[in-house]
Amino acid sequence: MPTPRRVPARSDATRPVPALPSPDLPADEGELRHRAHPPVAGGDHDGELFPAELDLSGVDARDARFLGCVVRSSRADALQLAGARFVDCRIAGLGATEAPWRAGTWRDTVVQGCRIGALDLSTASWNRVLVRGGRVDFANLRGADLVDVTFDGVDLRDLDLGSAHLRRVRFSDCRIGRLDVTGARLEAVDLRGSEITEGLDGVGDLRGAVVSSSQLLQLAPLMAAHLGVVVED
Repeated sequence: MPTPRRVPARSDATRPVPALPSPDLPADEGELRHRAHPPVAGGDHDGELFPAELDLSGVDARDARFLGCVVRSSRADALQLAGARFVDCRIAGLGATEAPWRAGTWRDTVVQGCRIGALDLSTASWNRVLVRGGRVDFANLRGADLVDVTFDGVDLRDLDLGSAHLRRVRFSDCRIGRLDVTGARLEAVDLRGSEITEGLDGVGDLRGAVVSSSQLLQLAPLMAAHLGVVVED
């Protein structure tokens, strides 16, 4: 009888990793056109700076297009960005209790230090996006399509990835409260180095995720329950 061949675990050197965004922005943001008025629904915004003092609360910018822009407004509660398109942009320091941003398309964009209560990114499409720092109490990414996305040092109190498709996505040094991956498709989704503190829904759909040995021990009871395995000593 032939001896079974052991398949070696894939090393970090060969594991797919997300490509990081490199927005095509000037080194000096002062070179961008200083925007004195909020964006408009369906508008085209090219090479513009939305400064921190500009109040974007309640602004309707649905289906707007942002190319090579920097958004720094600290007041953006209920800013409507459903269907908006961001390419080569930076969004920094936004504060909002509600962010209805569903069904948008984001590419080569960096999001930094934003504090948001309820973030709706359902059915959004993200490609080469970096989210660094900040806090989101509830992030709804149901049905979203994420490719080459990195979450770095983000406090995600409740993260809903139900029915989403994630390819080459990394959660690095993040605190995740409750995570829901029910019905999600995961490919090279790296959860190592992040903490899941309040539970996981959809453990049967974790295929394609990469976890650490300590995370595996944490998930073992959920996996046993999913498989109908009774563990007794």
